[in-house]
Amino acid sequence: MALTDLQKQIYMRNIALSEVGESGQEKLLNSSVLVVGNGGLGSPALLYLAAMGIGHIGLCDRDDISYSNLNRQVLYTIADVGQSKSKVAAQKLKAINPDLRVDIYEEFLREDNALDICRGYDIVVDCLDNFAARFILNDACLDLAIPFVHAGVYKYYGQTITIVPGKGPCLRCIFAQESIEMMQKSSGNDSLDGVPGVTPGIFGIIEALEVFKYIVGLPVNSKGFFYFDGLQMESQIIEMERDPDCICGKKYK
Repeated sequence: MALTDLQKQIYMRNIALSEVGESGQEKLLNSSVLVVGNGGLGSPALLYLAAMGIGHIGLCDRDDISYSNLNRQVLYTIADVGQSKSKVAAQKLKAINPDLRVDIYEEFLREDNALDICRGYDIVVDCLDNFAARFILNDACLDLAIPFVHAGVYKYYGQTITIVPGKGPCLRCIFAQESIEMMQKSSGNDSLDGVPGVTPGIFGIIEALEVFKYIVGLPVNSKGFFYFDGLQMESQIIEMERDPDCICGKKYK
């Protein structure tokens, strides 16, 4: 479907990119993105996904908004405290992009619902805060052959990678099952550990950029972690190999 005159005005800065143009913007408008976790990472990712013109966004989160969320979950205000994150997010995103179609999954991602929630989306964004749920998402996306963008943050640090089934490592390759308990203890819980709001902000925006690149056909970071140290202002890409003994190695030979 051709862009309307209003859409050409709204997305003119996207369209002006030589790698995008009107055809790339049409891809964005016709795309579907699921965001699992609508908090510290999800809030900035969702703002930019709506603003870039994604046509269909799925919101998966069961939590309500609390005062302690507000330093980093920039979709929400004090007036929203006590309300459903996904429902409030839907309202805020449609104010940015009135043409946006939103589906709400007001539930936690579990083994028994992950396939149904993820099915049909072009790409998924991992904005979760625990490894158990991330592995469930990883496995569902591998089963459905759907790429997903992972990010995780801790205090001033974070990492991100785009998992493309068959083209690079998955989370199980990167994080051995036996190390999960150790990582859970070291990474903590964002309700207990301090984090400046800008850290998840940086990585949520990077996740949105990876979605943008994937949809318009630009290369994404699928070979390893992009790691950022906000204290030292240092970054690096740590390349990783796919494990042939991992579930992704067995599934995508």
